Amino acid sequence: MDDQLWALCFLDEGIALSIISRKETRCQWLAGENQAKEFVLTDYLHHVAELGELDPDQHIAARERFELLMEQFPDPQVLTEYLNDLTTGLTRIVWFGPLQALAEDYSDFALALRAHYWDEYGEGDEDPVTPVPEADWPYLVESMDDFLLNEDY
Repeated sequence: MDDQLWALCFLDEGIALSIISRKETRCQWLAGENQAKEFVLTDYLHHVAELGELDPDQHIAARERFELLMEQFPDPQVLTEYLNDLTTGLTRIVWFGPLQALAEDYSDFALALRAHYWDEYGEGDEDPVTPVPEADWPYLVESMDDFLLNEDY
């Protein structure tokens, strides 16, 4: 399952919402769980460190805390909750997990994305919670940018 496409999507909560009054959301697609976790420990953590103005020692401590949470909570949704607790007021992860879960799970974010997807790509008779067939996953990925910019989640 590690060869499956994963995503980390997050919303900057501090500057973007308070100063420019618009959502600043980023979504990074990654080639598997290992690459996704490494991205969290490097690029995402670097972003958090910049937003939080962490000094080098604090950055190292934050990485150690992130690594410990990844060991303790391998489930992406549970891990996301704990990571979001650490980054409150800076950034919030809205999705961390495999593409398959976005296409099939019943979490709030996955359901909202699928409702948007079916509204944009469906034929009008699909139930918004209907899983997206694997053959259509590229279109689900394509719909993510528009969803992140224009929908509430």
